[in-house]
Amino acid sequence: MGDLDVTEPDEVSGAPYPEHYRTNAVLKGGLSISVRPIKPEDAPLLVEFFNGLSAASVIFRFLTHLKTLPPEWVEHFTRIDYSQDVALVAVKEIESRERILGVCRIMRQPGSASGEIAVVIADDWQGKGIGELLCRRCIGIAQELGMTSIWGIVLPENKKFVALARKLGFGVELDPGAGLYRIEMKLISGSL
Repeated sequence: MGDLDVTEPDEVSGAPYPEHYRTNAVLKGGLSISVRPIKPEDAPLLVEFFNGLSAASVIFRFLTHLKTLPPEWVEHFTRIDYSQDVALVAVKEIESRERILGVCRIMRQPGSASGEIAVVIADDWQGKGIGELLCRRCIGIAQELGMTSIWGIVLPENKKFVALARKLGFGVELDPGAGLYRIEMKLISGSL
């Protein structure tokens, strides 16, 4: 597969790759990164990223232990209908090649204006502001796409993400029966 041409429709939605979502940022400690929409050609980078995650990070993201990322999941995670959903990666050139440092996605629930948020940051890059940046960018894009609410499920042990969700303005409620937090945010113009 060659690079996705921004002028050609993508195979999933018929919409062009949203190059305009690409941005650069300088974070805590002077860390310079790029943020861009994920694309099918990122499949090998995504697998490499997943393989570098700790067991705890995998469980926090998927709510279960996974040793490998199934190929059908890799395809699902890299082929995004950008007319409906958003998935951004934070990337940095390390040792002369691009590496994924974090991923955030908001996927619309079929037939609704509500989307589910999920985020994971590489263990060595946590605590530097990447997760907050990715979440804020994704939430803004979700608003542009007409989503009216975002929700997610979080393990209570994932204290960093629970704190970030609160900082971003999500309501956080513990479901005692399930032993999980449900986070939810209503989207209104200019909420972030």
